[in-house]
Amino acid sequence: MRDRGIVLDRSSGTPLHRQLESAIREAILSGRLKPGERILSSRELQTHLGLSRNTIVTALDQLYAEGYLISVRGVGTFVTEALVNRTRVSEMPEPEKPLVPTPAASAFLAAQDLAGNFTGNAPFRPGVPALDLFPSVQFRRALNARAWNAQALGYPSACGDERLREAIGRRLQQTRGVACTPEQIFIVGGAQAAFSLIARVLLKRGDHVVVEEPGYPNVRAVLLAQGARLLTAPVDADGVDIGPLMRRRAAFMHMTPSHQYPTGAVLTLERRFAVLEWAAKHDAWIVEDDYDSEFTYTRNPQPALHGLDGGRRVLYVGTFSKVLSPALRVAYIVVPKALHSAFQAAQQVIGDQPSTILQSALAAFMENGQFSRHIFRMRAVYDERRRFAHAEFRRRFQSAVQIQDSGAGLHFTVHLPRDVDDAKFSERALEAGVIVPPLSKYFVGRPTLNGILIGYAGSAPAIAKQAITQLAHVYAALRRA
Repeated sequence: MRDRGIVLDRSSGTPLHRQLESAIREAILSGRLKPGERILSSRELQTHLGLSRNTIVTALDQLYAEGYLISVRGVGTFVTEALVNRTRVSEMPEPEKPLVPTPAASAFLAAQDLAGNFTGNAPFRPGVPALDLFPSVQFRRALNARAWNAQALGYPSACGDERLREAIGRRLQQTRGVACTPEQIFIVGGAQAAFSLIARVLLKRGDHVVVEEPGYPNVRAVLLAQGARLLTAPVDADGVDIGPLMRRRAAFMHMTPSHQYPTGAVLTLERRFAVLEWAAKHDAWIVEDDYDSEFTYTRNPQPALHGLDGGRRVLYVGTFSKVLSPALRVAYIVVPKALHSAFQAAQQVIGDQPSTILQSALAAFMENGQFSRHIFRMRAVYDERRRFAHAEFRRRFQSAVQIQDSGAGLHFTVHLPRDVDDAKFSERALEAGVIVPPLSKYFVGRPTLNGILIGYAGSAPAIAKQAITQLAHVYAALRRA
């Protein structure tokens, strides 16, 4: 039924008063009803549209409330005079020039490619644990055992769940030699959130930060987005070498001493002391990224760098993403006591924390021993998957590639011949459904390594065998090209 452009569909599931309200609003916004123009009274609309009075009054009341209409007693109902701009935003012409982003937005846009563009859990993706063996039954029990009282459901502490912080502190003391109080531990929403929080607290735009070369590109993305200037320290078989930068000042250094990412090198004791000497000399901080130190297969794990320093200048970062699941988005930072107030204030302002319900479940999962049992089980599983992947690469590739493996963590590297471009190899592998990032991606400057990362932990032997077959086909095609 039509009246002055009003269209009602009685067969529609939308109530008639909503249709009428929308039709009048549309007429006003499009300019068909102009500011100050009188509209039909409720009785007139009732007659012309054949609607009940209640339907019409309900629609008009909503338009009065939104400010589209005004009623003048004894005179009638009018379109509000103040509606001078009657054009819908969606109908406005596009600006001739794109909006200029803020410096912060520009920094994020420039850094986003470094933060990783792989999606899904395809075979060999680095950093993905055995999701097929996630202890879902035990974790669900820990989740169901959580108290659902008012205190548990309220706003969390800026530091995070106290029981979880206590459980983390106990495990770090026993397994990593990290001596800290629960008050020094901050729970955050994943490792990237940890690095972002650290950068916000410790950096000002233009500050220098030392990163490993090659190193973890996701961290570089955070630092560049924060306006940092990067200084690179070379990595060799003994880990990162701070020697070339011993005289250079920086706000802090990010490093992976226990299992260097991506090469897998373990930092020697001599170089550990050199890094601590550099930090003391320049009044700098060290961010120790201990992302997968729970898993060693051929040697005893190295104690954390944090233990050598007593936690005075070292901020220790750990995550549950590599040991349980990336979907949990739970990580933690152990901060020096001198920085506690600053980090607590930052957390109160930013409020970047995972679910308190999830934190409580993780605490119970650790307290009842299930976490330790899961780690113990996974060490055997990952060692088996690592050995299988080794053997299968040797069988399919013979001596064409070289495997570099430190016997720890969740990945190893495969070095390709110089005439096989690792970036192109990675791209073709992705097309074949296998994720193997190129080593060249991990360099700030000119790459000195040519190869791929193999994240074996998340791929059972049958899946790994199929993936390596695909990689062999990719290799053969590139050699023929």
